[in-house]
Amino acid sequence: MNQSVKPISTFTILAMAFLGMGVGTITPALNAIFVQFSDLPITTLLLVSTLPSLTVIPATIISGSIAGNKVSFKILAIIGMALFVIGGVAPYFMTDFTNILIQRAIFGIGLGIMSPLANSLVMGVYEGDKVATMTGIVTLSMNIGGMVLQFLGGYLAGIGWNYAFLPHALGIVSLVLVIFFLPEPPKAPVTSETAAAPKDKLPMKLWIIVIAYGIYTLSIYPMLVNMSTLIVDRGLGTTATAGVVLALLTIGGMVAGTVFGKVFKISGRFIMAVGYGLGAVGLALVSFAGNIAILSVGVFIEGFAMSTLIPASMMLISMTVKPAQMPLGVSIFMAGMNLFGFLSTYWIGAIASITGDAVTAPIMVGTAVVAAFFVIYLFVNPLKGGAGAPAEGTES
Repeated sequence: MNQSVKPISTFTILAMAFLGMGVGTITPALNAIFVQFSDLPITTLLLVSTLPSLTVIPATIISGSIAGNKVSFKILAIIGMALFVIGGVAPYFMTDFTNILIQRAIFGIGLGIMSPLANSLVMGVYEGDKVATMTGIVTLSMNIGGMVLQFLGGYLAGIGWNYAFLPHALGIVSLVLVIFFLPEPPKAPVTSETAAAPKDKLPMKLWIIVIAYGIYTLSIYPMLVNMSTLIVDRGLGTTATAGVVLALLTIGGMVAGTVFGKVFKISGRFIMAVGYGLGAVGLALVSFAGNIAILSVGVFIEGFAMSTLIPASMMLISMTVKPAQMPLGVSIFMAGMNLFGFLSTYWIGAIASITGDAVTAPIMVGTAVVAAFFVIYLFVNPLKGGAGAPAEGTES
């Protein structure tokens, strides 16, 4: 490892992480897209948001397994960012919804290739306390990027539905930086432990962690994809307003990431209950909000809950799998999160077919599901049987 990483190389890693939450860029514009293609069923329209979550899955697992091993980090990053920009911006020039979905699939592949790289690079080029510091900064960069891209997407959607795809062009800046300045970590020596690790069976607890957070993702996606429609239908604002409100999700996440270590020390075994409890409160406020202030508070709380549950889940994974299995465990977690994000399209459609409401009803059902997890984790100790305690000062 190398502690003397050039500042421009550090900035390049952060520029790559900046795009990590780019899947939400067009979320504030969904109502405008729905209006433009109003002749299509809601389940088809929602694919414009959720299809990338499906194509991210194989790309993430493949990228995480070959990065720095069979293919250099730089080559993977260049391929991922090129697909991110091409698939992200191309729908601006299109009017056929099928072609738009093809580009969204390409965009998802690019995002999936990029997703595991920033944190893996941090582990490879820094050492000691710098690793924890940079991990936190990478998370912060992702949240800032998500907030900026969503805000731009919502603002530009006010000009035209297709303009919401243009913020993906910011990836060109990151791509240029990667081409010239991305550091390449040294390859880790092959030992008997690392050689045997892929053959070790992944513990069942890992799959429980992945499925639990996946169901949470399924529960909050209706809030994310329906926010612009909900705001317009309730007369609370425009698609641009949705961009600002959804930015509060990221701000809540930034706050949660900053204080996670302290929250865990206070809550201990109840850390998951805290996350799911706040998640239920946030969704409930969104479900019944009659003004923009209450809606904004609900979204902020949901962002705090989400960024409490993600590092808590990562912590549980690190306590569950062997050290050599950690990259694969994280890739599976991310893949599960995106799989359930994709399935949310059909979850929303199923609830709408029963209730006749595709906007508020799915959010209310999600509230009940998340509340149920809160009750479960009041009685179940997720830390029980862990291989070890989390490191002092663990934050993300």
